Amino acid sequence: MKIRTPYAVPLAVSAVLLTGCSGSAQELGYGEKATGEDIDVTVLRVEAGNSSDLAVLEDASRYAGRTPYYLHYRVTKNKEGSVKGPDFDVEGGKGRLTLLSIMPGFPSPTVGPDGKLSYSEAPKFDKCADTRTSAEFAKAAKGESYEACSIYLTDEGDGAAPSGVKWVEGDRREEVAVWK
Repeated sequence: MKIRTPYAVPLAVSAVLLTGCSGSAQELGYGEKATGEDIDVTVLRVEAGNSSDLAVLEDASRYAGRTPYYLHYRVTKNKEGSVKGPDFDVEGGKGRLTLLSIMPGFPSPTVGPDGKLSYSEAPKFDKCADTRTSAEFAKAAKGESYEACSIYLTDEGDGAAPSGVKWVEGDRREEVAVWK
């Protein structure tokens, strides 16, 4: 005859949950490819910039003391049709770095001295240029690739190089792969 304590079931369930969540992300080095359901992703490199790179931004003084890092990666389609690109978390010296989001689809209107309205383009970073737009990639065939770049910023005064790049998916930001 087995005697069950009130703690036996919760402990068993906890053990199953903990082992199910441990270390399922692919661990890779830069240049190695991670395979996902719809896309493959290769983190090519993380390149250090310097604070002067941020001078192209409107109100650049807001970014004083921060260091940009350029995450270069390649995405390859594993299926036909539209696919969602990867989301990344970049870990640094004091925690997760901040993604610098530049939206080129919303140019700023400016009225010149002559009274004419013009639109400025989104700032461009020489060290970080994409080879293809997401709309072009949506029309690409299975097996086609593009290279892209994202900019991540350290906190003010923290210039420590990133210690890893994580490809995450979903609302729970589950890790698919980690590059170190």
